[in-house]
Amino acid sequence: MNALAAWYNKQIAIWAGIFGKNDIAAEFWVRAHQYQPQKPAMLVTAANHLALAHENAEAESLLRKSLLIDDTQAPAWFNLGFLVQKRDEHEEALNAFDKAIRFHPSLDRAHYGRALSLMALGRNEEARAALQRTVELQPMSPYGYYHLAVLQFKMGDEKAYRKTTRKLGSFEPKLAVQLQRETGIDAGVKDPFL
Repeated sequence: MNALAAWYNKQIAIWAGIFGKNDIAAEFWVRAHQYQPQKPAMLVTAANHLALAHENAEAESLLRKSLLIDDTQAPAWFNLGFLVQKRDEHEEALNAFDKAIRFHPSLDRAHYGRALSLMALGRNEEARAALQRTVELQPMSPYGYYHLAVLQFKMGDEKAYRKTTRKLGSFEPKLAVQLQRETGIDAGVKDPFL
């Protein structure tokens, strides 16, 4: 009976999410979890919907609850890091991103989130390494390359900045042109709309 009730609540949650009713989707994911409490991923999904509904405190609470059930969930740690980062709690966000990476080393978004917190803390060398890891894992990461180039520019490494900006321009030329305008340094990327 519990499996059927969980299935029913999940179906409502899925359809509510499809129609953008994130508060309803979150409610029904939590209900489904009540029938299958050994599955904390349902709480993580509910938290995602709450975050989309701008209910960040409630989303964070569900993520922490899911981690009490199973603290090896990389998606829960990543999402927690993201929410904490939005509050400018960068040390705590780093801890969450590091745990996400420990349980899923190739989770490029966790490396990217880690880099953003490191940049906010002024730890530029570590941020640079995290961004390089991001683009290694996700070679088409426009914002990974963008932030890496910005950081290289700020650190005075113009050669690396130009190389990274050209790489970005190979698949996101508009963003690369924007970067050139922001820095005032031409890396040779032409605006595709001129």
